[in-house]
Amino acid sequence: MLQSFESKFVDYDTAPEHYRHWRVTYDEAVATLSMDVQEDATIQPGYKLKLNSYDLGVDIELHDALQRIRFEHPEVRSVILTSSKPRVFCSGANIYMLGLSTHAWKVNFCKFTNETRNSMEDSSRSGLKCPRCPMCLSNADIGPAGTVITSLHPGAR
Repeated sequence: MLQSFESKFVDYDTAPEHYRHWRVTYDEAVATLSMDVQEDATIQPGYKLKLNSYDLGVDIELHDALQRIRFEHPEVRSVILTSSKPRVFCSGANIYMLGLSTHAWKVNFCKFTNETRNSMEDSSRSGLKCPRCPMCLSNADIGPAGTVITSLHPGAR
């Protein structure tokens, strides 16, 4: 029988030099976020992050990376999300983590992960890099091997 792990204080403060699951590179107006989830680097004990599955720790890093791209790199107009693992992008939220979680943990995990992904969608739609530009529209495409390409400005392609 699975036992729920206990709620603990979660520190949402991180920085690129502390990322365990993401690598960020910049090439002029393009940022590339490469997902390479480390199986044993979980935010709670009792499960492994197989096939680039994610838990709150993976999403805290993703959120931080996206905010840094938006506010520390104004030259970036496109973000490419890709996997560093061969033949797999992401298997989704880790079901073993969810199985061990209390209801409150699941609710907060879902809120945070949904808000992080919604902010990606909003950035591509609203042109947060250039809020006065009437040409900024949604420019998200699925590229090879599930790579997500999101343009923050239509002139980025």
